[in-house]
Amino acid sequence: MDSRLDFTAMRAELGAPESLGLLEYVETLSSESARHEAMAVIHRHELAGAEAAEWMPTAEEALHALHQQGTPIAIVTRNSRHAAQITMQRLDMPDIPLKAREDAAPKPDPEALLMVAAEWNIDPKHCAYVGDFHYDIQAAQRAGMMPVLYTQGGEPRENYDIQLQVLGDFRALLALLHEQSDSSSTP
Repeated sequence: MDSRLDFTAMRAELGAPESLGLLEYVETLSSESARHEAMAVIHRHELAGAEAAEWMPTAEEALHALHQQGTPIAIVTRNSRHAAQITMQRLDMPDIPLKAREDAAPKPDPEALLMVAAEWNIDPKHCAYVGDFHYDIQAAQRAGMMPVLYTQGGEPRENYDIQLQVLGDFRALLALLHEQSDSSSTP
């Protein structure tokens, strides 16, 4: 899903440098009141993004197909639970597990991904994590999952020094997971 967050506007409003993630920037603020005010700004932007959220091309089709097949899927986000739930409701997503920043350390920390795998009793090496940002790829790698970078059909915005799958169309995810499933069941 595309949460339509304007990170440039958020950074400008917060005075956050490009070199730090927004949540990481908030942690550097010296007072509790400054951190609280900064999180209020982030939350306001997240709620606006949730109200404007749209499906990324082919994502809706792939997510519903995976859900109908019984493939375990979850949402792991750095956003607040409240904003993520609004997005999920707005996009009429199926009832799937959600891990937000209130549940675990935010990505690139792998905690939320590992929690999901543990709840499903699945070894992380048998999981794939799809994301469109370097924190997603780092979290998947740190969790021991297959990192899958979604590029909306274009080239990756960054160079990665790890092996990862690049996905330009979510429908290709169905084939990729089927291929992985076949290779893991072969002795």
